[in-house]
Amino acid sequence: MVDKRFYKHLGPFSLVDLLDGLDVEIPEGQFCDIIIENAAPVDKAGVSDITFIEGKRGLRKLENCKAAICLVKPDKAELVSAQGILPLITEYPRANFAHILKKLYQPLGYGTASSQSFTDVDIAPGVVIGANVQIGTGTTIGANAVIGAGVLIGKNCRIRANATILFSILGDNCVVQSGAVLGGDGFGVAVDAKGGVDILHVGRVVLGDNVSIGCQTCIDRAMFGDTSIGDGTKLDNLIQIAHNVRIGKNCMFAANVGISGSCNIGDGVIMGGRSGIPDHINIGDGAILFAFASPMRDVPAGATWSGIPAMPARDHMRQISTLRKLIKKKPRHSS
Repeated sequence: MVDKRFYKHLGPFSLVDLLDGLDVEIPEGQFCDIIIENAAPVDKAGVSDITFIEGKRGLRKLENCKAAICLVKPDKAELVSAQGILPLITEYPRANFAHILKKLYQPLGYGTASSQSFTDVDIAPGVVIGANVQIGTGTTIGANAVIGAGVLIGKNCRIRANATILFSILGDNCVVQSGAVLGGDGFGVAVDAKGGVDILHVGRVVLGDNVSIGCQTCIDRAMFGDTSIGDGTKLDNLIQIAHNVRIGKNCMFAANVGISGSCNIGDGVIMGGRSGIPDHINIGDGAILFAFASPMRDVPAGATWSGIPAMPARDHMRQISTLRKLIKKKPRHSS
């Protein structure tokens, strides 16, 4: 469910009202009176929800779907119907779902925080604090930091100058360095006949205890659910963590690491500077990625990988050694 501390729920809507203005084939008759409460991902949708399927990943999750309605391309409509779900046929399921999200949910503004008081919290000049924020004792907030409505910050945290924290829940003893942004929009863009459509993200960022976030590091909130970082994880400067990423406990990432959406990273993972991961990749517990490493498939627990595309480090070193030998080898001249 969408967290009401951060978002206003604008529904429910009848199906016909929800689809007004969208390029969707609307079924005639009683189906138009169906009441839609929420939007949800295909594997989380309930009996009063609308969802969408676009691509193979969505189809693999269809068997667990309980949605009332599913936006789908014409060639997949029968598969949706076989699950007892009403298919709504459109050439742009993801884009139309993006429009529906904006009808159902509205991110809360900053509101007024004039009546709020905090116990044993040091707040520097120029700080902006939204409504219904909770800040634990012993926490300090640096100059010109921005704390969005509904944010929860634990005890003994250090929020440095010019940090921005939105749609987020922080544990105890966290450090957020200057210029970091937590809870910004994820890079979700759908495409329809008119071009790109920004997808409203209605999730959160959740940090465990003793997490450190470096200067100008960005952690995007989830499209649904949480982008989460486990206890004791340390992130260097200028790191990008995309929407719906899950990072385990006691990880350490050097500067310029980039992690694409929906990756799952285990406990104790180490990533060298400028290493990067494409979307939906899993990194096992205790794995190590050398600087610049870029795996294109899942990395097993305890493995050490390097290279582009990344592979086990020993294999990578053998390849480099072989190439060097080939380069040094003198060409043969015909007599």
